[in-house]
Amino acid sequence: MNTLETLKQFLRIPSVSTDPERAGDVRHAARFVANLLRDAGLNSVAEIEAEGRHPLVYGEWLHAPEKPTLLFYGHYDVQPPEPLEEWISPPFEPEVRGDNIYARGAADDKGLSLILIAAIERVLRNENPPVNIRVLMEGEEETGGEHVEEFVRSNPEKLKADAAVIADTEMFAPELPTICVGLRGIVYGEIHVQTAEQDLHSGMYGGAAANAVQAAAEIIAALKDRGGRIQIPGFLDRVRQPSPQERDAWNRLPFNEDAYLHEEMRAFTLTGETDVPLFDRLWARPTFEVHGIRGGFIGEGAKTVIPARAVVKVSCRLVPDQDPAEATQQLEKAIQAATPKGCKASFQLLSASPPSMVDPDNKFVRAAADAMTEVFGNKTVFTRSGGSIPVVSLFQQHLGIPSVMLGYGLPDDNLHAPNEKLYLPNFFRGIEATVRFLEKCG
Repeated sequence: MNTLETLKQFLRIPSVSTDPERAGDVRHAARFVANLLRDAGLNSVAEIEAEGRHPLVYGEWLHAPEKPTLLFYGHYDVQPPEPLEEWISPPFEPEVRGDNIYARGAADDKGLSLILIAAIERVLRNENPPVNIRVLMEGEEETGGEHVEEFVRSNPEKLKADAAVIADTEMFAPELPTICVGLRGIVYGEIHVQTAEQDLHSGMYGGAAANAVQAAAEIIAALKDRGGRIQIPGFLDRVRQPSPQERDAWNRLPFNEDAYLHEEMRAFTLTGETDVPLFDRLWARPTFEVHGIRGGFIGEGAKTVIPARAVVKVSCRLVPDQDPAEATQQLEKAIQAATPKGCKASFQLLSASPPSMVDPDNKFVRAAADAMTEVFGNKTVFTRSGGSIPVVSLFQQHLGIPSVMLGYGLPDDNLHAPNEKLYLPNFFRGIEATVRFLEKCG
């Protein structure tokens, strides 16, 4: 495999899973992955269909008796590229500039998934491959993952393994090999607010009519105070504090808060609970965030209406030991309690997954850490991530296996943003480190 050229071909496929007009491109990406797995030496490769869903791609190689079995996971779908005007080069025309390759999906997750596939191809060339291999690649990670959830729940024997291997996380800092051992869960949905059957003229009815956008703003303002503390009753009751040992390890990480704020975030200030350490806020505390508000007139020019309806997209990130179902109920009750007089409000759940933790002393995690240390030349560190990878909790719940989360991306890779990139030295060293990891597993 010419890995760089293969990566460019992969990145040219605009597999935006949230866009119905891109369904054919998503299917094209699934076929591309299936062909890569066949070329890598896997057998029984198949594209698994379900009505109304993007395909899963499954493959296996199970010819190493008495050796462990590893389940490799990745996703071939990507986020929408907008706003297009902020890209230096077109999002689906990969361009190498310096040591980076720029394109949508470069780091999330096509480039990192290709690291796994290239490593599999390398080990299967051996006369005696060190592990048995199963691979599951999905095309809905960026839009809920219902297909993979149903498949994992229904096929525990087909996916039976000793551990899962995932490359969808990042290094804490350049040249610092990193394994993620904790992920926040998520509750994502919409708050729907209605105040009338139709929009109303603000001159004729202003002062007497309830405003749906105003009501939505009041609701969300009641759910988190100005100090960043969540005000949903009961929501923080189950939050598990990090251990002193974990906090001590976090405090020893190389970190410059000013650079984090101004160079990585490119923001004006850090917010949140001022009495809570930053890494706790990022990795070990739950969140409530607003992602967008729709309602009223937002076009060019003037139209003086009082909006009758508003929709607010929100999410809560969850930490151990929070439960998505309980968190959803708490959120629904808090919305009702905060709804102003004369308004109707409801919460529509769109997706949810629980948080997950992996024991850093697990033998597969330790083997990966040793391999990454050897290749990158610095001791591997263990961190958590503030993000969510729902399949990790699925593997934990339905297959009973830990996930080894290999961090080969970088904090400034612009995931979900314009000018997404992947640092190519990490791409090639990631392949080498994954190969060594697999060899140590055998």
